[in-house]
Amino acid sequence: MAAIASLAMTKVYAAPRLVADAFTATTANMTPAGLGLRIQVLAWQEAEARAEAVASLAAGADAATPFGKLPTVGYVWPEGSPVGYSLKYAHREPQPDGSERITLVTDKPLGSYDFKGWSVASPAVKNDAPYSVIELVLNGSGSGSGNLSLVGEVSLDEAAGAVTLESATPSLLTNVKREAATP
Repeated sequence: MAAIASLAMTKVYAAPRLVADAFTATTANMTPAGLGLRIQVLAWQEAEARAEAVASLAAGADAATPFGKLPTVGYVWPEGSPVGYSLKYAHREPQPDGSERITLVTDKPLGSYDFKGWSVASPAVKNDAPYSVIELVLNGSGSGSGNLSLVGEVSLDEAAGAVTLESATPSLLTNVKREAATP
């Protein structure tokens, strides 16, 4: 009986994590161009969790790591890479025009695992943050474009628990699509 209970418990804990939402995108107007990204959001954060993540970002250099012990709420997988980036912030917000703005923050800068880091030609403002912000804008049919914090300024609103990109660069992510959420 104990063996059966142990086996049942193993199966419960070994179950794959379900994906709440999934997206694909392609890099553009940057190096590397044409790189496919697969984004998996395991959980959309509630206001309290987002506020904690933003407070960790705002602490910046005063914190040992920007995110301390915050839970991973998803992953970004570059095409052809066995290594992904953990998401520590995931927020979606419907817009008045029927579109949806999605903001994600990785635990490390995108491209930091590559021999040659990701870059944009002639950046107006170079971003050296120890994380990356991904902002996607999807229309009502689930497709759109996006941007990355490779250049420009990241704005943190601790009171609202919000992260936004203040960037005038061309779109760095094209072919953004919502995909079927699978484990």
